[in-house]
Amino acid sequence: MEHQEKETVKVYTRYNFFNKTYCVFKGAPLWEIRKRKPNYRSESGSTYYYTKHGVYRMSNHWGRAAKCQWRLVSDFPAEIDDLRLGYADWADFRENLDPDIDAYYISVDFETKKVSYMHKDNPAYDNIAVLRSADATRKLIKQIKNLLENHKWAKYYDYEDLEEFREEVVTRLINSTISLNELRRELV
Repeated sequence: MEHQEKETVKVYTRYNFFNKTYCVFKGAPLWEIRKRKPNYRSESGSTYYYTKHGVYRMSNHWGRAAKCQWRLVSDFPAEIDDLRLGYADWADFRENLDPDIDAYYISVDFETKKVSYMHKDNPAYDNIAVLRSADATRKLIKQIKNLLENHKWAKYYDYEDLEEFREEVVTRLINSTISLNELRRELV
C-alpha cells in the first residue's frame, strides 16, 4: 500500500489569524462596527472586531503587519485619521510562507492600471502567472507600475497602440521569468 501525503489545510480563527498569515481584506463602511467594542487593540493602534465568520480590522497601515501580509482592497475613503476598515472571513487567511518561497503572483487590471499581488492559494489563481518570492514580487510590481503610469519608456519601440503594447509587455513580465532588461533588449 502506497503512502500518500495529504496536504493539511490550516484553519484560521481569532486565536491564530495574526500568526504569519497573508490575507486580502475587503473594505467595509464604519457603520458595520458602530455598536461594537474592539476585541483587541495592537501596540500600533489597530483594532480588531471578531465575528463568528471572520474579523474586522481598523487600521491606518496595511501591507506588512508584523510577520503578516495583509492588504486592503477598498473603495471606501479614510474617514478618521487615515483609518480604514477592512473585513476578512477566517477562510480568507493563508499561511504567509517564508519570504524566500515563491508564493505570490501579480495581477493587473489594465483598465484602472491597478497592480496587486495574490497568494498562490487564491482560488482565482490561473497557474499561468509566475510565482515569485515576496521581494521579487515587490520589485516587479514597482517596475510594472512605472510601465503603466509613464510613457517615456515606450518611445524607443515600434508599436501602433500604446495601451495594447503596454498590456503585451506587462503580461509577458507577469507570465514569464524574463527580466525587464532582457525583455527590452528582445523588443528592440
